Amino acid sequence: MRTRISAVVAAALFVMSGTAFALTDEEYKTVQKVAQEFLSNVPDNGYHIMAEDVLKRIQEKDPNLVIVDVRMPKEKKYDQGHLPGAIYIGFKELANPENLAKLPKDKDIIVHCDTGHEQNKALTALRMLGYNAYDMKWGFMSWKSLPPTGMTLKAIEGSILNNNPVEKADTPSVSMR
Repeated sequence: MRTRISAVVAAALFVMSGTAFALTDEEYKTVQKVAQEFLSNVPDNGYHIMAEDVLKRIQEKDPNLVIVDVRMPKEKKYDQGHLPGAIYIGFKELANPENLAKLPKDKDIIVHCDTGHEQNKALTALRMLGYNAYDMKWGFMSWKSLPPTGMTLKAIEGSILNNNPVEKADTPSVSMR
């Protein structure tokens, strides 16, 4: 059990880390097994909840709901406006024992960042650690358009208008190595 917990923590740190780190062969096998178990059991909805459904649960004062804002830095994000009732834990600090202790395993935890990038790291770590975690699909930008979310939406729109090329399945793939 201790090995599994160590491996899950190592996997969570790996997921939340920007760089790879070395594992022993035994740790690698354990992390790989936990990761495979997690990935093979992701439901069709990908643990995503729409902003409208989050709002409904907030309005209903759902006692089984915990909202965690993982946007960083706190003073430029959470402090400038957040979902009603949300607590703040930056995604880089989420796996710290004192922060995990704030999160109940018997309630639905909805994490969100600005666009979905960091919340997916947080969601994966929490799920692998046994929490009932979900994310708010498309992050805070699906809730309210505030800077820098508005800039993100404009950048996405700009990329879409570029008409970037797309390959079809019958097109030979190009090796990235």
